[in-house]
Amino acid sequence: MPSSSPVPDAYCQVPFSPPSDPPGRLPAFLDRSPLVVWCVALPAFIWLALRFHERGLGALDLNSANLAFLALGLVLHNSASRYAAAIEDGARGCAGIILQFPLYAGILGMIRGSGLGAAVSGAFAGAAGGSEPLLRVMTFCSAGLVNLFVPSGGGQWAVQAPIALQAAADADADPGAIVMAVAYGDQWTNMLQPFWALPLLAITGVKARDIVGYTAIALVAGGAWMCLCLILL
Repeated sequence: MPSSSPVPDAYCQVPFSPPSDPPGRLPAFLDRSPLVVWCVALPAFIWLALRFHERGLGALDLNSANLAFLALGLVLHNSASRYAAAIEDGARGCAGIILQFPLYAGILGMIRGSGLGAAVSGAFAGAAGGSEPLLRVMTFCSAGLVNLFVPSGGGQWAVQAPIALQAAADADADPGAIVMAVAYGDQWTNMLQPFWALPLLAITGVKARDIVGYTAIALVAGGAWMCLCLILL
């Protein structure tokens, strides 16, 4: 039967060939090396083994299944570049989100569980010295820094909210303004790593590094404007 949408059919039949860096560079070596694969997969396998040893089949849930599939996929493909290419070929347009978000969830767990996120937020809040305008700016900057590692609004709020609101209470500052400073900081560094661009990058074959120079300009300009607004608020 002839297809009524020849363009999508033709698009789906185009073989995927990921762009490659020159072999001599470190990023290209890491992309092709099984070292990166095992640095991610081995801790995952150890955690899964311990979890199932303690809980039996009761440990089988969505998170453990996703982690097992991620680790197995990495090991079977034997390199990060092959695994990324396979995901891209199987889920065009959203492969970046499918691959990156489980890793970001793991980063969130480590930052929250280790107390690193709270330590960073507390250090910035302490640097404000009780000044409400400076506290807003410091909260904004700390939110931007934490967002580089926890690019999720809800996840970042879980890490940073207790520190930010306690600092607002200690400085007798407007808690609404501090909440907005956290939100602005979260959105600020999204300019540098724009998740809205992931599907577009996957479709066009352009790498994130090809646009980061332009997004960095928006980051600097937007950060200066937001800090000024927080001071004058």
